[in-house]
Amino acid sequence: MNTCGLCENDLDTDDQLCGSCATATAARLERLPALHDALTAHMAPAVRGATERVSRGQPGPRMPIDEGALDLHVAHMPGVLEGWREDVQRVRGWGLPVAEGRPAHRVRVAARWLGMTLDWIAADYPAAGELAREVRDLERDALSVVDPEPPEDRGERVGNCPAAYEDGVLCGAVLRRMRGARSISCRWCGAVYPAESWLRLAALIKFDRGAEAS
Repeated sequence: MNTCGLCENDLDTDDQLCGSCATATAARLERLPALHDALTAHMAPAVRGATERVSRGQPGPRMPIDEGALDLHVAHMPGVLEGWREDVQRVRGWGLPVAEGRPAHRVRVAARWLGMTLDWIAADYPAAGELAREVRDLERDALSVVDPEPPEDRGERVGNCPAAYEDGVLCGAVLRRMRGARSISCRWCGAVYPAESWLRLAALIKFDRGAEAS
């Protein structure tokens, strides 16, 4: 008996993805171009230090995510989608695709092509589960910055992640504490803040709370 490559539930067919996971993957592929546009809109260079109060009149993170760090993720999405399209075409014996245009255009083209080919992918593509998993991860990582989830699903906002990458660039993604959780995790950079560090964390992001009160 075959199992779904994403949720690993048993299947009654020889398909690579179950119907639910195929449907969810199709929906994610449809949403990714808009999420990529939203990520691009967040690309404001960080012009203030990690402890300086920031006040902005327009929607978006109050500690702007540094363009150098976010660009890695903005560029990552078209590369992942195009890589999967290239492999699907290789498996099917088709010629390699040509990636042209700006990243947003490349995301739209690759996501649309994968969505149109998803019936075959779900039925016959051996790496369908891995493809669906990476598409899910792309959406999750984008949402961790764009942060559009309903309030009941996203926990209490505590501020923006003050963690720094190796080159000193600040993360800046939204941090949220889920009810009853003993740690806070950044879904963007992976930083984890256990309960014993919350006083220090509060000091680092105090400016963000001040901006919300202004």
